[in-house]
Parts: sequence; structure tokens; C-alpha cells
Amino acid sequence: MTPLQPAAPTDLLIIGAGPAGLHAAFYAGLRGLSVRLIDVQPEVGGQLSALYPDKLVYDLPGSPSASAADIVAALATQLAPFSPDYRLSELAQTLTQTSLSQTERGWTVTSDRASYPARAVIVAAGLGALLPRESRLGGQHPDVRTVLVEPSAFKGKSVLIVGGVPQAVRAALDLAAAGAQVTLTHRRALFRGSPAQLRPLEELKREGQITVHAPAEPERLDEAGMWLRIGNDLRHIAADSVYVANGHLPDLSALQSWPLGWQGEYIPADATQMTRLPGVFVAGDVSLTGGDFKLLSVGLAQAALAANFAAQFVNPALKARPGHSSDRRLPQPADD
Repeated sequence: MTPLQPAAPTDLLIIGAGPAGLHAAFYAGLRGLSVRLIDVQPEVGGQLSALYPDKLVYDLPGSPSASAADIVAALATQLAPFSPDYRLSELAQTLTQTSLSQTERGWTVTSDRASYPARAVIVAAGLGALLPRESRLGGQHPDVRTVLVEPSAFKGKSVLIVGGVPQAVRAALDLAAAGAQVTLTHRRALFRGSPAQLRPLEELKREGQITVHAPAEPERLDEAGMWLRIGNDLRHIAADSVYVANGHLPDLSALQSWPLGWQGEYIPADATQMTRLPGVFVAGDVSLTGGDFKLLSVGLAQAALAANFAAQFVNPALKARPGHSSDRRLPQPADD
């Protein structure tokens, strides 16, 4: 097996690109740190993107009402001027102390793809890695997937998508844009997703670029596709590939091997959000300091503390207190 090549070191490595991870990365950038984020999902946003992008959130400070998708978009836009290094669709697996130079020690996180050294680490893993559920469809087909990484690989192919979760809608749009022949089916008539996803889905459906069967009940797979029960009819849908979007289950098992003094699903931390390991901090739902208060406002506050104390850990000349952002001139995002 070929050993994983280490990436260039960063000041800060963040495990999880959900709201807490994104906000911690913003503060790290504000303090002049280079930052890298690892997340098993193919997009940022964590639970807000994967589980309920269409739902409204009412307890975000200063926002009477905002969709989860809009909150994620705003956090990512706020972070963009600092050019974070996103490593998406990667599962963080191991944490080891390492030498960054003859005089400096840090930490290396190894994912299923690469090795990432950093001067400090923030664990902002939420409820855990959101891994896809099994397909659980009867019958056999040569290409059944629960993860869809590169839509361009399906150009010219027929793809059947089974599911009504936001990932199913997003996959349908991405595959259609990549030139695949897309059929989308769900047991219920309605699909979940943000308005920015559902509107183009309806347009592509009207234009005949995406075929939708909903409500429809999957009967069984065969080598050429799937049989669907549509009303009283049994219809065969031909497909080169079948993508089953059956939601996600959180999984902390990879991280729970890290020596962080776990207490159940939580990582203990001190008042600076630092764990028992020097230079390893925690924020968000996985932090014991928040207890059962799995609130967006709590996670964002922990992220600010963790990032600012991590900045001081990386550069002891810095004060932990960041000062007022209104006194700063922030960098502007580069033009596309």
C-alpha cells in the first residue's frame, strides 16, 4: 500500500466544516492563521446542509428567520476572503503528535486520502461524520451507490436516483448538468431541499431533462435497472447506475480512538476550549462544555473561543482576545 503523502503544514486544522468549523476558520483567518478544514461531506455546512437545508432557523442571533442553507452560505461567504483550504469528502481517522521542525511540534491528522500536519487542531465534528445509510434495496444491480463523488463521470449514462432527501435533489441537478440521463424517484410526492434546489428541479422536470416518478415504491433491482410500483402499474426503469440517497447516520467511531478523554459522545475541555492534548481544541456539539445545549449560538461561541486561543497557542505573541472586528479592514474575496 502506497503511504499517504503529507500536505504542507497549516497553522490550524479544523475537523468538520459545519457552522462551528466555518466560524472557527473565520476567526483563525481574522487572526492571520492559515487554515484547513476536513469534512466527510462533499460540501460545507455539516448537519445544516446534509440534514435540513430547507428548514428555517429562528434562534440565530440577529436573524429573525433564516433557512439553514442561507446560514451556511453566509458563513462560507464570510470566510472566503481568508482562502481556507477545504478538503471535502475525506474522513479524518488518526491524530498523532509530530515534529514540524527541529524546534516545533504539532499534530498530524490522517484522513482516508492524505496526511495533514498543523500547529494546532480544532475538533468541530458535530454529532460525528455523517455517513450514508445502506441502500437496503432488494435484487441485484452491478452499480449501486450510496456516495456520489464526481458527477462528470456519468456523462451520457442513465442514472436512477432513489430518495427524497436534499442529497437526492442535489445529485439530480449535478448529474443533469454533467450530461447524464437522470430519473429521480421517491416514495412520497414531495422532495426536500432548499428553494435554490427545488426551483431548478421543477424547471428541468418541465423541460424533460429530468424524469421524476413520485410517489413511487421501489420493488426490486435487476441487472438493467429497477422495477417501480407507480400507482397500480409496475414499470421498469433502465439505469446504468443507481444512486440511493437514504439519509445519513452520525458516526464518531474514528475520532473516539483519539486520546481526548472522551465522556460518551463529548470531549472535555477547559475554559479556553483546549482538550487534554496541548494544541488540540474542541467546539460545537461534540464539546462537553456545551453539554446537551446543542444550539447554533453555543457552537459559534465555542468556535470563537477555540480559534482565538488556538491563535495564541500557535503564536504566543498574539493576545487571545481578538479585539473589535470593526477596527479592522478585512481582505476582499478574489474575483472569479
